[in-house]
Amino acid sequence: MTATTVDHPRARELAAFIDRDYRQVVGSVALITGDRAVAEDAVQEALVKAWRKRDQPIERLAAWITVVASNEARSGWRRRGSEERALARVAQTIDPEAACETTGAIDPELQAALAALPLRERQAAVLFYVSDMSVLDVAGALGLSEGSVKTLLSRARTHLAATLQQDETGGVA
Repeated sequence: MTATTVDHPRARELAAFIDRDYRQVVGSVALITGDRAVAEDAVQEALVKAWRKRDQPIERLAAWITVVASNEARSGWRRRGSEERALARVAQTIDPEAACETTGAIDPELQAALAALPLRERQAAVLFYVSDMSVLDVAGALGLSEGSVKTLLSRARTHLAATLQQDETGGVA
């Protein structure tokens, strides 16, 4: 940042917002989205947008950032929903037998357990364990953070362990 940028009125306004209102706005957006991490990302995006509009007046900056962050989160939901619908359509066109031929033999019980996972967990698990991609590569492929991928993999392992253990014993573990 140059001295002129730091002296810009919007820079001072944003610094004051961060000191005074940031936590409350993130908390409000988290209540709206139901996810604090999504809220933090959305508020960060709103701050960037506020900076880009630095030569235009914004009345009630905290309220403006709250609305912009909420809209940003909603756009993310729509984007993810579209992605999931597209991936589900693609998944319907893939022949699991042919997929097994290209990735090596996968135990039918494991294949059934993978198919029972929620879509994102299944994607992460298959890319990481079957396709032997790194967490970083899976994150890039799915458009997620590394932390989100690690969470999905942890959940997938928990679900797979419960499903496979149930199948072995013939009952609930």
